[in-house]
Amino acid sequence: MAADAALDAASARARAAAADRDAAIEELNRQTAAIAPLLPLMTRLGLWPAETLLAVPTDPETALRGTLVLRGLARQVAAEAAALRAAQQKAATASGKAEQEGRALAEARDEARAAAAEVEAALAVARTHRTAAQAEAAAAAKEAAAAAARTADIRGVLEKLEEERKRAEAEARARAAREQAAAERAAQREAEALAARQRAARDAEARAAIEREREALATRETARQEAAARAPTPPPETRGGRAVPVAGRLTRDFGDAAAGGPARGLTYAAPPGARVVSPCGGRAVFSGPFRSYGLLLIVDCGNGYHFVLAGLERLDAEAGSRLLAGEPVGVLGGGDSGEGGRASLYVELRRNGQAVDPKGWFRARS
Repeated sequence: MAADAALDAASARARAAAADRDAAIEELNRQTAAIAPLLPLMTRLGLWPAETLLAVPTDPETALRGTLVLRGLARQVAAEAAALRAAQQKAATASGKAEQEGRALAEARDEARAAAAEVEAALAVARTHRTAAQAEAAAAAKEAAAAAARTADIRGVLEKLEEERKRAEAEARARAAREQAAAERAAQREAEALAARQRAARDAEARAAIEREREALATRETARQEAAARAPTPPPETRGGRAVPVAGRLTRDFGDAAAGGPARGLTYAAPPGARVVSPCGGRAVFSGPFRSYGLLLIVDCGNGYHFVLAGLERLDAEAGSRLLAGEPVGVLGGGDSGEGGRASLYVELRRNGQAVDPKGWFRARS
């Protein structure tokens, strides 16, 4: 994101420098056009000042008046020439600044491409190191996402995903409870059998056998505790900062007038191909195309919060994968539908299914 922001800033400076250069050249052309009619007179006065004044015979009073007029005209010509020189200097300075900003923009593009290549390499390494458990979770999440994709809107997607999560947690709790009850019944039966053997034992051999039974019971109890510890538990609470998902400019705020009523999220304009990151640590619960939203990513941030990111050209996060705040999840498109050739990212935050203003989430970052 830092490289994207630097590239965006360099682009803005280059555009401003080019505008200043064009304005300076336009002013230079205007000054040139203004002084052009006076050039023949300036040339004649410079070469033949006396001849010019005496070319027309006249009385002394008229000649004096003509001299005074020529003096005023000379001052005007000098002022026009000074303005022309100033315009030339300003145009040259603006052109130099535009060239400098153009070189800086090229360097920023190179740095952005290098940073993007590093991120791509890191994403490739991360994809090759996924564990079997992550793959299994991703498969389950994809199945849930596929079912959710058949719903009518984003709220329906979230409700479907929440129902699936609650169902999975309820099944895990019920399975753990059944295993716990079975283990307790087995332990009770073992304890009763052990007590019966203890009462029947009267000699050293019987006492040794009872001791061995006690050891076996302890071993089984340890195995039961380990099995209980391996029972599915609710996912841990998400951690991490609160990252703005893209380096860009806010073009539509929460609650602004839109085609379907007040906007329920934020719209950012960013450079084409800008990197998009996860605004929170959590789990990707939906990743793929969804109706008119295009490629859509939903991140479960915990505590009933879900982030919706739409408008991506490519997704780098699969459903079911764990995400860190600020982790790259995709890139924007070429900006064909954006503002002035810029791409657009739509960001929506929902709490328990209801849309809320995401800016409060980003302001809480510290």
